[in-house]
Amino acid sequence: HTLLCMLCVFEMVRCPWLLNTQKWNPLWAQSCFCAELEKRRRVEEAYRGALAELKKKPHYGGPDYEEGPNSLINEEEFFDAVEAALDKQDKIEEQAQAEMKSRTLQPISVTPGESYSTLSTHRYSTRPHSRTSSMTSTDLVSASDDVHRFSAQVEEMLHSHMTYSLQDVGGEANWQLVIEEGEMKVYRREVEENGVVLDPLKATHAVKGVTGHEVCHYFWDTAFRHDWETTVENFNVVERLSDNSIIIYQIHKRVWPASQRDVLYLSVIRKILADNENDADTWIVCNFSIDHDSCPATNRCIRAKINVAMICQTLVSPPENDKEISRDNLLCKITYVANVNPGGWAPASVLRAVARREYPKFLKRFTCYVQEKTREKPILF
Repeated sequence: HTLLCMLCVFEMVRCPWLLNTQKWNPLWAQSCFCAELEKRRRVEEAYRGALAELKKKPHYGGPDYEEGPNSLINEEEFFDAVEAALDKQDKIEEQAQAEMKSRTLQPISVTPGESYSTLSTHRYSTRPHSRTSSMTSTDLVSASDDVHRFSAQVEEMLHSHMTYSLQDVGGEANWQLVIEEGEMKVYRREVEENGVVLDPLKATHAVKGVTGHEVCHYFWDTAFRHDWETTVENFNVVERLSDNSIIIYQIHKRVWPASQRDVLYLSVIRKILADNENDADTWIVCNFSIDHDSCPATNRCIRAKINVAMICQTLVSPPENDKEISRDNLLCKITYVANVNPGGWAPASVLRAVARREYPKFLKRFTCYVQEKTREKPILF
């Protein structure tokens, strides 16, 4: 009301002739003022709406909001977008698996409180009873069968993993426990180089009903890769160096707004005999990045670098009355280590959060797959 009175006085002072004409009407002045207020309100609403849409724009994509040094998307928005994409991918995979399987997968788990819950509460033999397996696999004991131009690198990598990867997580190693779910424990060490997260990861697990040979067999053999590996878009064997060493190029599925990654690596499977009768033999699969003339890095993908090892030992609980060993007598002790340099410009907080989410999920999914795959098959020691 005060503003309206001031407006009327202003109009009379500015235009005295209005007082002497019939054009002056306080109601007319009031309607003009209200019209101006309405116009201003509409402009302000349009401005706020435009700002809101601008803030939402990163979720609709665009090169300015993808991974890169000049990305306009902040870390929180980047993480939310990646997490939403991973959730969507998980749902698609679950639906596909449900359609392919006629029954729900029932994994064999190590129940807390059972004799298998810890390795020290049961009497195990590391030398299994003799048993013939119908499963085709090469018994890889000696490195003399694995000679090629990368042999020196292979032996160095295997020796490193057998020396350091199996060491305890305590002491000066500075491993931090990030996840503990039943028999599975996941550790990591925070390491960055030039702003890129290189966190080494180590997971330990104990899986009932399978052998170390079986776990490594399905992890290494590319014939089963698409059965359990859900992050790979496609892959191909670039070169077969020997019966147990191959070079693989694979492209991983893209998770927006992160750039797509590819990796070129040598994959080797090896059986390493124990030094004495009281220790178990070890099966190991080691995947580490190399260079190859036929697969140079391109602008399409960011070339990631990896050094991964799946290390397995089989523990056998002798059956009573000298009965034949069954899968109930088996426990596979797994150590999984991964050193990955993802490259690119993804925020460190996002990479760490994704690793914490995806690695345990992978290990559970893969070991359940091996349990189901071998359930009705003869044991492969």
